[in-house]
Amino acid sequence: MSIKKKKLDPGLYRDNPTAIAEYLTEILMKNDLTVLVQAIGKVMRAQNVKALSEETGLRRENLYRMFAGHRDPTLGNTMKVLASFGVQLAVEPLTSIKVKPPLPKLGQPRSTPAD
Repeated sequence: MSIKKKKLDPGLYRDNPTAIAEYLTEILMKNDLTVLVQAIGKVMRAQNVKALSEETGLRRENLYRMFAGHRDPTLGNTMKVLASFGVQLAVEPLTSIKVKPPLPKLGQPRSTPAD
């Protein structure tokens, strides 16, 4: 059984912050940094990369290298690129994680339940 990857239609993601946000949010849900970096690269290539380079202050060659998926771009550069797309990074709590009790403050012993 083969898994079909969602093909990116460059026309849909050119200067369309809503479509970009939906696409990248879906990718973020996979919790895989390599896939996210590659997705940002795909959206980047759907834009005018020369204008994107001028807006972010990053060289075109570096943009292509950063978002090819072979290395992790810095968070600052990633946020510059996302802002140039008209989107922002959002953080939400995971819904599938068991809630942990709060940790004691540094230097204080853990309280034990009374017998």
